[in-house]
Amino acid sequence: MRKHGNVTAPVDQPLIQLSNVSVVYSTGTEALKECSINVEKGEFVFVVGSSGSGKSTMIKTLLGEIPIQSGDIFVGGNNVTKLKRKSMPYYRRRLGVVFQEFRLLDDRNIFENVALAQRVIGVDRHRIHKNVNGMLQLVGLGDRADAYPRELSGGEQQRVAIARAMVNRPSVLLADEPTGNLDPQNSWEIMKLLEDMNHLGTTVMVVTHNNEIVDQMRKRVVTLNQGVVVSDQMQGGYVQ
Repeated sequence: MRKHGNVTAPVDQPLIQLSNVSVVYSTGTEALKECSINVEKGEFVFVVGSSGSGKSTMIKTLLGEIPIQSGDIFVGGNNVTKLKRKSMPYYRRRLGVVFQEFRLLDDRNIFENVALAQRVIGVDRHRIHKNVNGMLQLVGLGDRADAYPRELSGGEQQRVAIARAMVNRPSVLLADEPTGNLDPQNSWEIMKLLEDMNHLGTTVMVVTHNNEIVDQMRKRVVTLNQGVVVSDQMQGGYVQ
């Protein structure tokens, strides 16, 4: 039986909070085991671990894509585990999400791929034009608005995905292996772009297996091992 607490978050709660979250798949695999993590507004956090450690599962729980067996997940003051199914699409629109596979629509140009995120929340045409073009400029693709995904490199496609994730100015950006399909140079460029988004005030969580990037960027690092948080560390010591 699933056990949860309050629907609303306590006062002064972190922007993201996982409290004793456990996930067990139908196969019996324990993907997360009583995981607890707090992420404050404006932080940049890496989530690392070997394959099968629970990294992507954690992102999916924040998106409300998979059920949890126990614990609570608060994002922006709302208990994600208490949200009704009809409310979930509206909740997800408040998050920016970037995946390894880009997930762009091949039959739409770059402008339309980014604009779609604005259309679903009812932004008017004039503001869409302004916001999308501004975001494409920010990710270095201001001159590629009319191009189609197949005409872009992998790094450029991931820049489009970031523009799409950020065009609604979400408070949280979740990135699941965003450099997994990219070469080293493009990987660094994408990570620098995510850092730029963080500097704009967006809280960023990045799941990655790229240890070189993690080591050199010197951010907070949460390490999972077989579904357990075994380390939560940043430059200068452990996160309290």
